[in-house]
Amino acid sequence: MALYQKLKRYIGRAIFKYEMLKPEDRVLVALSGGEDSIVLLYFLNEWRNKIRPSYYLIGVHLDMNFPKDEMNYQKGINWLKDFCSYLKVDFLFEKTDCGRQALEAFEKKTTSPCFVCSWHRRKHLFKLAEKLGANKIAFGHHLDDVITTFFINLFYNGEISTILPLQEMFKGKLFLIRPLILVEKELISRFVKNRGWQVLENPCPFTKATKRTYIENFLKEKIYPLGPKIKKSIAHAMFNPKLEYLPKRAW
Repeated sequence: MALYQKLKRYIGRAIFKYEMLKPEDRVLVALSGGEDSIVLLYFLNEWRNKIRPSYYLIGVHLDMNFPKDEMNYQKGINWLKDFCSYLKVDFLFEKTDCGRQALEAFEKKTTSPCFVCSWHRRKHLFKLAEKLGANKIAFGHHLDDVITTFFINLFYNGEISTILPLQEMFKGKLFLIRPLILVEKELISRFVKNRGWQVLENPCPFTKATKRTYIENFLKEKIYPLGPKIKKSIAHAMFNPKLEYLPKRAW
């Protein structure tokens, strides 16, 4: 119960602090079937029962069209569908060619397959949001993702930036929201394990060889072990920047 209350409190704090949700919003939830997206949908539904008039949720799973064990995959999809039914949330399954295009980019060595996959996935979600009349898309990015993205941008892109809790798109017609942004990954994993929920395996063949995976492992193995408060200190720094102590651009 303590874990449930902690997660609900963190997620509620993010929702209200960043004004992510308003009554009668139509929210498309990106439901990959991984731990993060399942917990995201569950607690958005929990908070939906506290807000009146309430917001409307649509769980959307995109088949990325990567090679996979189709039988196990279908079992996972059936579980997601039943999970949404239990929460009284509409479930939508969509086939895409995002994975195929990523594989083609990898074979031709034209650009990063992860960039191609992400770009087409997001484009597909934008079109779905427009079609379904949704004004919000909810993603399951958590605090560890925020920290990892910060270091990816610092090391590889030469900028100090990371994932936003609330992001405006198309001049306010659509907003991306990330209600798990204050939640550590470890809490999410523990909650899913305690509930005995089924997790859909990620079929992406590139997931173990990405910059993100490298930075995640680097932080876990080299940085976080430096002290018990290291991760919280990094998170605190990102949410409390002292811009007056950053030099202006010189080149």
